[in-house]
Amino acid sequence: MELLNFVGGEFVPAGSQQHFIKYSPFDGKELAKVAASEAMDVILALQSAKKAFTPFRDAAKETRAGYLNKIAEHLEKHAAEIAFQEALHQGLTQKFVLENSVHPAVAILRKNAQDLLLENPPDRLYQASGLIGIITSWCLSLKLVVERLAPALAAGNVVMVKVSEFSPVTIKILGEALQAAEVPAGVVTLLQGRADVGQIIAGHPSIHAVTAVGKTATMESIAKAGLSQFKKLQLSGSAKNPALVLGDTDYKSLMPDILRPFLQGQGQMCWNVSRLFILESVAGDFLGEAKAYLENLAPLTSPEGTSDWTPLISSGSVAAIDEKIKSGVHEHGKVFYGGDRGDAAGFFYKPTVMLDLPNCSTLQQDELSGPLLLVTPVKYQHEMLKWANTSYLGHSAVVWGPSEKIMKVANSLECAQVWMNGWLHEQTRSVFGTKQSSFGLTDMAWNGGFYSDVKFLAGRY
Repeated sequence: MELLNFVGGEFVPAGSQQHFIKYSPFDGKELAKVAASEAMDVILALQSAKKAFTPFRDAAKETRAGYLNKIAEHLEKHAAEIAFQEALHQGLTQKFVLENSVHPAVAILRKNAQDLLLENPPDRLYQASGLIGIITSWCLSLKLVVERLAPALAAGNVVMVKVSEFSPVTIKILGEALQAAEVPAGVVTLLQGRADVGQIIAGHPSIHAVTAVGKTATMESIAKAGLSQFKKLQLSGSAKNPALVLGDTDYKSLMPDILRPFLQGQGQMCWNVSRLFILESVAGDFLGEAKAYLENLAPLTSPEGTSDWTPLISSGSVAAIDEKIKSGVHEHGKVFYGGDRGDAAGFFYKPTVMLDLPNCSTLQQDELSGPLLLVTPVKYQHEMLKWANTSYLGHSAVVWGPSEKIMKVANSLECAQVWMNGWLHEQTRSVFGTKQSSFGLTDMAWNGGFYSDVKFLAGRY
């Protein structure tokens, strides 16, 4: 398979004719040759985008809403195959991707089409921001792109998208959807390539606004490129999400659900948890149950499987988490379970549970991006909140327990979203996070301050 750029309404190779290889997380074998875009590809694509801007901006709302609905129809019609392809490239189960990427993407498109046709307040006008850059990470990337693409198109913008090199199939999926919906050539450009392509997009003066998802270091470099030109920025960075298991939780029957936010995605997604707090009085029994569950897990060998032990996205990710575990041991952490690759082919690493790591240690504070769960037993419930809130990141949290206890805890957690006795089921809401997990204009409405330039009317009219 060869995965190309999507420019001017057509799939085209990189101008240099160069490519790189995308390897399967499941077995390490080649999945596809991917176009290796460079600066000239961005510049040439901008010419097509600029030509498309004015007629698309001036198109009737009904026309733009129609495009969004047609894209949704295509994704819905081919949902199972799309979910399989994205899961194959991302090392996830088809069912998980279908429920948490494809279905939400369809719903987001239709919601934006519906909102676009609502009556606007009489005291304001909305104009497209211009040419918007979208840069996303690989995990559930169809949803990540669509939740930005939909309001951008609704507002009449043209868009240039760069998806992580670890999920190049997403560009194929979106390009085919755009062609099926007959979206005018140049309105949406989709570029393959490595991180430097995203930097070029973020820094180019023809790009008026940049919305991006990724690690904090990547978001920092994008911010530097954009702020020097006072561009609109909408950045979603790293996460350090805790799970809190409160007293009186039936953790024995809930163990698969409690560990799933750690296992599915192997700690690499911004929705994953990497820390877990449990009361000392039940910690020993909880850990015994968790170990028994993990010992019975088999690696997920294909997207059609059901195991929550999924592979990492690349061989580099395997090496990186191995080094982090070694550094945790150096910081006096104790490996309770896992700590090695195991015998599975592909980019697998055993889900690893570590105990006794100081709460102010580097691993307790920084994003881990791998299958390492730091379990911290505490004497009292208020200590869970104290240590969960020490991180400089504040994306989300998962709380397990009786409803009368959960609400008080959820109110005190310093993050943007709290899942209560569940996790990430067909969610369409965008989560940007608090603290250093996000930056910029996080309004996702088509007529909000990021995707539109809002003009207020005053006086008699």
